[in-house]
This record gives sequence, structure tokens and C-alpha cells, in this order.
Amino acid sequence: MPRWFPFAVIALFGVYFPLALWSQYSWVDSRPKGAIVVQLFTPFEMYGHVAVTQRTAAALAAFADDETNRFDKRSPVVIYENDRPLGPAHNSFAEIQEHGMGRFAVWRSQGIAFSASDNSDPNKNGRTYWAVVP
Repeated sequence: MPRWFPFAVIALFGVYFPLALWSQYSWVDSRPKGAIVVQLFTPFEMYGHVAVTQRTAAALAAFADDETNRFDKRSPVVIYENDRPLGPAHNSFAEIQEHGMGRFAVWRSQGIAFSASDNSDPNKNGRTYWAVVP
């Protein structure tokens, strides 16, 4: 073993630990906070600028609105685009399709329908989408 090897190991630890401590306290978790946080993964089914996903419907079914009752607007689920909440919530598919701009709905059997905040394609805009129960 070369004579410099112990010094190199000590130098590596001297660099590693300060960097590890710095990254521990400087890293920011970009996920929204809530009791249940589910990331919505691409690909989304697209109908104009309305994105639809049914893959997470089972995880959020207990918190979803009943689409057969147009007055059921109790769902606490909020859809986030990156770290910003979208809205307004509890829209019909027609309202989301006509107006877009972040409108969304969470239904028991039909899943989640939403539009991006700028009506871009969520499959291509590079943003991350989340369904959150606060």
C-alpha cells in the first residue's frame, strides 16, 4: 500500500461528509404534501386538450365524486401540476374540454380528467402531475 493512501482516504472523507450534510439540508422535495400523494404517469389518453387517466382511479376511488350525480362535488382530491394546484375542480368533461386552463374532475369509475394550466399536452410539456388528498 502506498504511503499516500491513508491521506487520500482521509481527504475523501473530509470532502464527502461536508457535501453530504450540505445536500441533506439544501435538497427540497418538490412533491406536493398531503395524506395521500399519487403521481400521475404518462401516457395520458388525450381528447383535445383533456388528459384522462384511469390507472390511479382505484387508489383514489374512496375520495372521488360520483359521476352519475352531477351534484356530488365532495371530492377533496386536488390535481397538481409540478408544485402548483390546478383548478377549479368538479367540472364536467364538457367544461374541461371547452375551457381547459387547469380544470379537472376525479370520478369513481371514469378516473381523472384534467387539462394543463396552459392547455398544452401533458404527455409532452415536461411537467409532473399529482393527485393529492390533503
